[in-house]
Amino acid sequence: MNNLREYSIARARRLVLDWGFRILKPAKSKWMTRVRSEMDFWDAYLETKGLQWADEYNDRINPDFPMQPYVLELLPPESDVHVLDVGAGPLTYLGKKAPGKRIRITAVDALAYEYDELLRKHGVDPPVRTQRLDAEGLTRRFSANTFDLGVARNCLDHAYKPERAVLQMLAVVKRGRYVLLEHFRNEAETQNYAGLHQWNFDVSADGDFLIRSKSDVVNMTQKYARRCTISVKLNTGNGMQWLFIRILKK
Repeated sequence: MNNLREYSIARARRLVLDWGFRILKPAKSKWMTRVRSEMDFWDAYLETKGLQWADEYNDRINPDFPMQPYVLELLPPESDVHVLDVGAGPLTYLGKKAPGKRIRITAVDALAYEYDELLRKHGVDPPVRTQRLDAEGLTRRFSANTFDLGVARNCLDHAYKPERAVLQMLAVVKRGRYVLLEHFRNEAETQNYAGLHQWNFDVSADGDFLIRSKSDVVNMTQKYARRCTISVKLNTGNGMQWLFIRILKK
């Protein structure tokens, strides 16, 4: 009887997921077909405790790991701050502690349910549990002007609508607060547009923030100049180029 009940529950869940997948908008439907590579990466990351990034793994699972200075400097002077980590994966990379501050982190990711399965599989209890939410739909759960800082690291160029994801982050941070994006430059081109790598984050010769696909380009700095001020810093090292994009909400 128990086996029959478990089978029925599992079958019902599959039907819900199947029908849910069918009614997804085309952009997300296409995106969902490419998530396998992302899951394979995190499975290996958790199994090996960080792959070649063992120190980073230890920082992620440490509840007392101090917040990174370049992130900390974007926080307001108040002692209680609320930070949103978008596309956080199974383990947010953000530090959890800072002198004189009480930091509350809300981590979200479109694949949170799948990451929960991986965490259980590898016996990992995260300091901050990632919640299931698409970057493109933040305002479905959070009110405008909620967070003191929004961050996204190496993830929005994997989104199905990255321009909307950036705007959603901007909507839920408070006025006069920042959105911080950390992404590899032109990662889709580097990865030959494989898997979730369908969008390039780039900086123009004039220092503008660009989002490019194979067929389109959006100058975010110019298009949304009335809503925010954007600055882009390019860091180069070890053959890699990182973009640090600061977006100040007006």
